[in-house]
Amino acid sequence: MPSDIEMNGRAFRYIDLRVPATRFESWQHFIDSVPEYSIGLEVIDDTPGHRGHYVHFDHHVGVVREATMSAAMQAYMAVRQGQLMQRWLAHRSPIPVYVWNADQDVCLAAFILEYHELLERFHSDPLLRWIVQFNNKIDVSGGLYPVDLPELERNHFTWVFEPYRQQRMHGKTQGDEALVRETIRQVCDRLKLLLEGKAGSAPITAEPEILYTSPNGFVIADEKGDPNSRLVLASQGITNLISLLCRRKSGRYTYSVIRGSPFDEDTFPVTQLVRAFQAAEDLPGAKIWGGSNMAAGSDSELGSGLHWTALRKIAESVVGEAVRAAARPAPVPVLTVCCDQITGTLEQCGAAACSVKSLAQARRTLTSGLPIRAIFCAPQMPDGCISDLVEFARLAGGVPVIVCLPEFDGGWSDLLEAGAADVIAGPELRDRIAHILKSLPRDEATGIPALASH
Repeated sequence: MPSDIEMNGRAFRYIDLRVPATRFESWQHFIDSVPEYSIGLEVIDDTPGHRGHYVHFDHHVGVVREATMSAAMQAYMAVRQGQLMQRWLAHRSPIPVYVWNADQDVCLAAFILEYHELLERFHSDPLLRWIVQFNNKIDVSGGLYPVDLPELERNHFTWVFEPYRQQRMHGKTQGDEALVRETIRQVCDRLKLLLEGKAGSAPITAEPEILYTSPNGFVIADEKGDPNSRLVLASQGITNLISLLCRRKSGRYTYSVIRGSPFDEDTFPVTQLVRAFQAAEDLPGAKIWGGSNMAAGSDSELGSGLHWTALRKIAESVVGEAVRAAARPAPVPVLTVCCDQITGTLEQCGAAACSVKSLAQARRTLTSGLPIRAIFCAPQMPDGCISDLVEFARLAGGVPVIVCLPEFDGGWSDLLEAGAADVIAGPELRDRIAHILKSLPRDEATGIPALASH
């Protein structure tokens, strides 16, 4: 058996654990670089899945985070349902498994692959099932899952992954392949002890420091190198987090950006934050920041050159604008008929205008399903009159028709008699439009103007 599978005399039997010098840039890079029947665990900067006889278990790149299983849960399903190891071991043994770090998810996935036979006997073990399921929850949420800290200790979760906590305190550095492999081996040993009823316990001692609390609803915290810090922060109700994982000897930093709730995307846009942080880095040619829609961060080896105060300034700008945009009322959908000249004024007043040039086009628009809430029209149309438009508007649910004149004249009262809801003209046109839009009845749930009920 190859020597790189052996660690302190404790050999993996079914997997050949390999730590490449750099991450694989893409699926094609992975396929071109590794032998057939190889597995990657969070090691490719590309989507998860399988291509031919290559598999990548991951949930970071090109995924909807909250709808994607953790790498360990993907491996669990592949082993138990898909019989992956039994099928592939018939062609290659041991199976090359490529890893980049040794976090909880990777360690657990490695255990599932190596001890696939054991899983068939212990798959219903409540403690193992609890750890697999809980790891999935915290990984999907980037670690900000609401937790009961004493429960984590009682169910041995913190004890099982204590080797990773110790390794994390060091931070990832170039040439630490042996440390990564040894950490995975130690976690696997503890998971075996768990199944044998010999698990220990490890108290949560993390004391993260809150560096900054934003009025825009996010926190910057120093985890002080302890991965359990995020569990502590989650137990305190923190959902939007910029986390300083560690300070490196090189003077650079490792950060994570976590949005604990998928429903805060309008007010804590992780993708926009990552883009802004990347643009501010001191190494513009290097891809330092990346991740998914809910959890992202700086490169675990290269690190970021930005002090947390620089991130604070950038984040306040990005998040502040997102919060302000989310607070702005939704545009009011309106239809203009033969009066394009007021479109700009309508948009200034908060409307989204759909413009048509005939009564026939207006009728098609009103029956198309577009949620038109008001109609602004010229007094004359090439293929009909105001009363025709009013009738179409009535059939569409009673959409009010407002006639726009260049100036008031003696015939405006006839327009009201024809069914127009209002007639506007003159220098105060903008104020009148704003008043009309504001006066439209609104849906209580969305705040968007709704048609009046009849």
